[in-house]
Amino acid sequence: GKGKLMNQDLNGRRDRVDRRKIHDKRKGVERRTGRERREADQSQKTLPAEGERRKVLDRRTGRSSRQGTDRRNGIDRRLLVKNKQAQRGKLILGGVITAGLALSLLYYESEVRTEDLAGTISGSQKVQLKMLGGGKTTIDELLKKGPVLLDFWATWCGPCLKEMVHLQRFHEKYSGYGLTILTINQDSPKSLSKVRSVIKSKKFTFMVALDPNGKMSKRLNAKLLPTTILVDMDGVIRWMHQGYLPGDELEIESSIQALIGIKEPAPVTS
Repeated sequence: GKGKLMNQDLNGRRDRVDRRKIHDKRKGVERRTGRERREADQSQKTLPAEGERRKVLDRRTGRSSRQGTDRRNGIDRRLLVKNKQAQRGKLILGGVITAGLALSLLYYESEVRTEDLAGTISGSQKVQLKMLGGGKTTIDELLKKGPVLLDFWATWCGPCLKEMVHLQRFHEKYSGYGLTILTINQDSPKSLSKVRSVIKSKKFTFMVALDPNGKMSKRLNAKLLPTTILVDMDGVIRWMHQGYLPGDELEIESSIQALIGIKEPAPVTS
């Protein structure tokens, strides 16, 4: 009797162990499923079911529509995109930005070449301009004497200083014909001493006005430095040019001569 009870107790304990551990590697039949224990263990190592594989694929490629956070990098699964898709998106965005910049440049160029050339300075003729040497004046007062050549410049602008050498020559050559050259400085008030130093060292004698807040340059659409504008006695803009390259002074002088009605003889060629 006692040995039989011990065997029954042992078998019961084995049965409970079998129920707890489905990965049991002992030989024999698993009593719950009726399969070999080793077969049951191998079944746990097989590939996941179709649904499970889809979830793994979702986490790897980021094409999941499920909510929640991906365990790899902590962002929403729906926000993940494949590398090729991301690169394609960047290329499209870059193309849109480039096209926008090109269109804005074309619009800017058309504004410079058309609106200002066909306009007048009637809204700016009576604006009081502070002069470098003291006092104030207006373009309207200067136009009573003859045409005015306006030039917007700054001390930090290298092309401006190169152009101003030719403006000084035009001042000396054509002031007798009623032409007034008025340069309008765009430096900040802190650079006033530097403006005086440049004018003195270069021995410029044309008129210099100060426009530290850029009010006059905005009125006349002087977006680039230097900006040169030739105005007739009626306040009509007869010629305008932005920027300066060597050789531009020939076009400036030709425009001055056409406006004041003189023409120099053509150079003799051999």
